[in-house]
Amino acid sequence: MNRRTALLAGLATLVAGPVLSQGSNQGGSGPVNPNPGGGRLWFDPTQLPSFTGVVDRYLLTPEGKTDRLMFREGPQVLFPEHIADDIMKAVPPGQSIVVYGIRARRAPAITLLAWARDGGSQPQFVDRPSWTFPEYRAADEMLQVSGTVRAPLYTPQGDVIGAVLDEGVVIRVPAGVAQALGDRLAVGRSIAAAGHGATVQSRGKALDAERIGESADKLGPLPPAERPQ
Repeated sequence: MNRRTALLAGLATLVAGPVLSQGSNQGGSGPVNPNPGGGRLWFDPTQLPSFTGVVDRYLLTPEGKTDRLMFREGPQVLFPEHIADDIMKAVPPGQSIVVYGIRARRAPAITLLAWARDGGSQPQFVDRPSWTFPEYRAADEMLQVSGTVRAPLYTPQGDVIGAVLDEGVVIRVPAGVAQALGDRLAVGRSIAAAGHGATVQSRGKALDAERIGESADKLGPLPPAERPQ
């Protein structure tokens, strides 16, 4: 086990521990309930770094699930799929949310450990945080998408694994391929891709790219993946 893996495992253990202690937010939101909603955490989540923003949209995975949201201000907040319904029901797009978690060193990607509708609400805890990029897989629908890159798509560690287009369309590629594509995934660039993925009505599309290019009539195979440095 390397040092980073050990650190993440340790933090995950904290999130699974027993009895929440009482404390106050550094921003002055006041004391928290030692045991909100029957929670069993032994630490006060408001001691974690907190990030407040307006939910711009929730993003699909190529499996047709949801594992992140985008702040209107730009950052992406990553969370496990099993809590997506709770967050989306409590905080629809256009409303603000407070998230407590860990921000990647080199990218605006935040791993969610707890969240609240506002500074006065009790935090809700994440029992199995998303520390790693999920297995590379997709649904069966064959899709083709095109548009302008609005933001890179990030792993929790801040590695680029694709792009988010206008209207929340998601193109996903392996991390090594994203490195090989370089500035072709840069914000403002025109891009098109085809591959298997999923469409959810009123939510958008997401695919694992099998062909990619500047436009729909210039699609080609993915470049060979670059090896990690």
